[in-house]
Amino acid sequence: MGETQELSEYVASVTYDDVPADAVDHAKTAIRDYIGVALYGSHHDVGDAVYEYVDTQYGEGDATVFRRGNKTAPAAALANGAFGHAIDYDDTFESIVIHPSSPIFAASLAAAEEGGASTTELVTGYIVGCEVAYRVGQSTYPEHYQNGWHSTGTAGSFGAVGAAASILDLGSEEVANAFGIVASSSSALKKNFGTMTKPLHAGHAAESGIRATLLARDGFTADSSIFEGEIGYNRVMTVDDAYDPEEITENLYEEWAVLDIGFKPYPSGVITHAAMDAMKSLTEEHNLEPATVESIVVTLEDAASEMLHHTQPDDALQAKFSIEFCLASILRDGRAGIHEFTDEYVQQEETQNAIKTVSRAFEPDLFGDDYAGYGAVVTVTKSDGAELREEIRYAPGSPNNPIEEDRLRQKFYECAESRLGERKAQALEDSIQDLENTDLDTFTSYLTPRA
Repeated sequence: MGETQELSEYVASVTYDDVPADAVDHAKTAIRDYIGVALYGSHHDVGDAVYEYVDTQYGEGDATVFRRGNKTAPAAALANGAFGHAIDYDDTFESIVIHPSSPIFAASLAAAEEGGASTTELVTGYIVGCEVAYRVGQSTYPEHYQNGWHSTGTAGSFGAVGAAASILDLGSEEVANAFGIVASSSSALKKNFGTMTKPLHAGHAAESGIRATLLARDGFTADSSIFEGEIGYNRVMTVDDAYDPEEITENLYEEWAVLDIGFKPYPSGVITHAAMDAMKSLTEEHNLEPATVESIVVTLEDAASEMLHHTQPDDALQAKFSIEFCLASILRDGRAGIHEFTDEYVQQEETQNAIKTVSRAFEPDLFGDDYAGYGAVVTVTKSDGAELREEIRYAPGSPNNPIEEDRLRQKFYECAESRLGERKAQALEDSIQDLENTDLDTFTSYLTPRA
C-alpha cells in the first residue's frame, strides 16, 4: 500500500476514542490559543482587508466568520485562517516550521458547521488535521522550507483536508482524491514574510482544504497516489531527492503530532522568541533601559537569516521579522505584545533609536546536537563597559521550554477581551475547556458579532 492510501485510510478511520487524553487536552489548549489570536485578528488591518474581500466575493452561508457574520464554508475558512495568522501570534510545531492551528482549526470549524458535526467530531478532526500537516511537512523538511516554501501554506493545506475529511466522514478513496485536488493549489512563499500575504497563506490553505474536501465528497477526482512517484507532490516540492515517505506513515496511531505544538509568547516570528526572553531576563535582572545600554548583539542559528528580512522596520508587519525591533521593544518598555506591534510604536523616535543599538550575528550549529532551530544568545554591553550574556536553547512556549498556564491564559484574555469583553471571554474559555461536551451552536455563539 502506498503512502497516500495509507494516510487516507488513517484519516477516514480515526475516532475520538483512538486519541489519548493528553493529546485531547493539548488540542484544547491549542484551540483556545488560536481562537484568542483569531478574534483579535478579525478586526486587525489584515482581518479588515480579508473580510472585505470575503464579504463582497462570497455568498451567505452557515459557517461562522469570527466577529463578522456567516458565510459559505470556504469563505469562513479563508477568513478565519487569515485572522489566526494576522499578527503572527499563533502556535507552531516545535519540530518543523508550521503554524498548524490557523489553517487546520479554521477548516475544522467550517467543515463542522457545513456538515452539522458534533464538537467531539470537531476536536477529532482538528487532531487528525494536525497529524496530516505534520507528516506531510516532515516528509520534505527541511529542504522544502529552505527552498523558499512557507510550510504553513503548503503542508497546512493537506492538514486542512485531513481535518475536513475526518469531520465530514469521507471514505479513504474520497480522502485520497481530496489530497490530490489540494496538491494542485498548495502554495505559499517565504518571500512574502513581513507583508499581508503571509497571513493569507494560512487562510488560503484552509480554504483550499475545504474546497478539495467538498469536491471529493461530491465525486470529483484527482490522482489518488499524489505523494508517490517522480512527479508526485513531495518530490516536486523539494530538492535533492530529499522526500522521505516513511515520515508519512511511520507510527500512525502511536504518535500524536498535536503534542508537538508550542505556543507563542510574542506576536512575531518564532525565531525571535528565545532572544526576546533572553533580553527580557537581562532587562529585568539588571534594570536595563536604553540610556544604560551601549550595544546589543544577538546570535542566532544560520537558518534564521533568511526569515529575518528587516533590520530597520517601517511598520508592524516588518517588525515581526526584525530581531532588532523585537529586542529594542523589550529594552525600551520591558515587553513586546499586541500594543507594541503597531505601526505607531514602530515608527516612534524612541523605538527607532533603540533599534540602532541592536546588531545580529549568525552561526552554524549554534548549540550543536542540542539545536532545536530557535535558540539564541544575547550579549549586552552596558554604557559603563560591563558585558552581560544570556542564552536560551529552545523557544519559550515550545514543548522543550513550555511557558506556564497563567501566561497562556493572560495571552488569551489580552486578545479575546479586546473583542468580547471580560465576561464573554470567560464564557468562551469555559466552553473550550469542555468542548467535547458543548453544543456546536453554543460554542460558535461566542464567536459571532452578537457575542
